[in-house]
Formats: sequence, structure tokens, C-alpha cells
Amino acid sequence: MNAKLSARILVALSVVYGLTVGLLAMLGVAEAAMMTFLIAGAVVLGGLWVVRGLFTGRGQPRE
Repeated sequence: MNAKLSARILVALSVVYGLTVGLLAMLGVAEAAMMTFLIAGAVVLGGLWVVRGLFTGRGQPRE
């Protein structure tokens, strides 16, 4: 998987996560269940962004 594709996938996942949070808020889901979803989703997405950042690199440094 190349860097552009992984970034697009993670951006799409982030948008879906945000839309899901908004939908849960509009539906008035119980706060405890929503907080669990918020924390778990944020940890998973944040971890995926970190892993992507570690493995994609920034190219060769210029001299």
C-alpha cells in the first residue's frame, strides 16, 4: 500500500467516525455508551495515523 492510498483511507475513516459521532449525538444515545465509542474510536484512529506516520517516512534528507 502506498502512502497516498493509506492517507486517503485514513481520512475516509476519520470522516465516517465523525459522521457516526454526530449521528449518535443527534439520536441521543446514552452518554456512557457514546463516551465508550468516542474513546475507543479516537484511540484506534489515532493509533492508525501514528503507525502510518512511522512507516511512510518523509523521504531522504537533503544535504
